[in-house]
Amino acid sequence: MSWLSPGPTHTLRVGPHTLTVAPALGGRMAGLRTERGDGTVIDWLAPLHPEQGFDAQLWPKAGSYPLLPFSNRIREGRFRWQGRDIALPAHLGQAHAMHGFGHARPWTVATLGEDRIVMELAHAPAGDDWPWPMHARQTLVLRDEGLDAELTVGNDGETAMPVGGGFHPFLARVPGMRLQFDAAHMWPADAGGVATARTAVGDRERFLRERNLPESDFSVYYSGWRRMATVKRLDGASLMLRAGEGLDHLVLHAPANGGFFCLEPVSHVADAVNLAARGWEGTGLQSLPPGASVTWRMQWHIAA
Repeated sequence: MSWLSPGPTHTLRVGPHTLTVAPALGGRMAGLRTERGDGTVIDWLAPLHPEQGFDAQLWPKAGSYPLLPFSNRIREGRFRWQGRDIALPAHLGQAHAMHGFGHARPWTVATLGEDRIVMELAHAPAGDDWPWPMHARQTLVLRDEGLDAELTVGNDGETAMPVGGGFHPFLARVPGMRLQFDAAHMWPADAGGVATARTAVGDRERFLRERNLPESDFSVYYSGWRRMATVKRLDGASLMLRAGEGLDHLVLHAPANGGFFCLEPVSHVADAVNLAARGWEGTGLQSLPPGASVTWRMQWHIAA
């Protein structure tokens, strides 16, 4: 990984919403704001300062970035795939590979309009990096109702590859914020944040009924959720997140005393490739044939 230098930013405006995008900073959404009728402004994302660069492995806990070609962690960066042993570099300060590379490289702008931006990323294997050539395309569309996001990953190699992805927003956290979603399962993690098994959702982890975000550190992997979550603020504003087909897993990461929390619709659980090899079902692991692609979609409906 390397240093991400700031590049041109692009601002989309539709109705009361303003979206700032920083392609050079890992294809990130740097900010999403809504101006209310009384002139007050809501930051839905913890604002990223796109005029500042950063180490690709020490990114700010702000904005929102795409996850590809896998989500979250792969234990020790190692797995076996179709008779081949794969080793990926560990994330800085960890034993595990983490979050892929989509957020750690500059994207190029393919299309830019008043209400939308399309960004692209190409990957050619080098060294101990992801060993399959591939490409990605990210589309962000701002609407009166909120935001539509789409992420496509394509396999440009000659053999099938494991694939996964999704979206990693750092939502701005304010006092009294409440959350609701329905999930069938959770995947407890070890001390290194790697999922180990699938269980029923416990009382502590259940958000079937709307409730406040926990005040203590909280980080849980869910699966079998209904692909819809609602975030509500004390001032009456709300954000409804809807995930499209294939994003059957959800990560809720809410550090104590933080100004953000993450609500990540993703295609698989952390370390899916190794859990599936051990016989666990429902990991979300997917094999992408040569020349094929997969697309994931997310919508945010904003009521302010």
